[in-house]
Amino acid sequence: MQVPIKLIEGIELAPTEIPGISKVIVRNPDARKDLSWDRFVRLKTAAAAAAPAATKPHSVLDAGGYDGALGLFMPKATLDLIDPATTGGCVLNIPVVDGAYDSVMAIDVLEHIEPKDRAQALREFARVARKTVILNYPCRESQSAQELMLRLTNNQLVKEHVQWELPDSNWVLKELANHGFHGTARGYASIAIWLGQYLTQNLIPEAAKPLNAHLIENHAEEPSSVPLYHLVVCERKVTTSEKNGASTD
Repeated sequence: MQVPIKLIEGIELAPTEIPGISKVIVRNPDARKDLSWDRFVRLKTAAAAAAPAATKPHSVLDAGGYDGALGLFMPKATLDLIDPATTGGCVLNIPVVDGAYDSVMAIDVLEHIEPKDRAQALREFARVARKTVILNYPCRESQSAQELMLRLTNNQLVKEHVQWELPDSNWVLKELANHGFHGTARGYASIAIWLGQYLTQNLIPEAAKPLNAHLIENHAEEPSSVPLYHLVVCERKVTTSEKNGASTD
């Protein structure tokens, strides 16, 4: 399976005893500077959202994270990866027991799953996560920008954004609620910056590296009037027995 994303150097994927799941080992933390602006922003934002839950030793399954670049932003977490392109695993059938990880994080994954299979993916994320599920994806407010980018670049990933439709966050939250999680979705990141950055990356690749470096250094926190992404952060609902001290931790 070919994915039009450059593998980030400085990360090692070590096989585990579980087929399709690899352990993420960060060899060079400075490799984050080699990310594209859009990957840097969404990974940094998702990792920051996970930080409050990771004050203690914390295990994370990076579901569909390709090269494990999420690990560059979560140095204190124990991070495993499942991805069809790099580990041979499938997020629709994660081969671990219920509650195997403290958190499941799927960053820009749900929109690349066919709509008919998205409920199954969310079911698996909720089954495997003991505490939190964190998702990130381009939001529906960015639809017209996605359609423009597809016309200009014919990028395969953007094609899936357009042809399969972007996830409906209200639906996502309801699905996760059905599996015992509650949380919120919030929009962030600049569509305007993404249009220029992504267009350059696809059409003028020799200019992309210095452009991305400049944007990461100076515009990683840029506000927007219309968001590019939705970040969904959900926690498992606490039962009455857990409130009374019978925690499953």
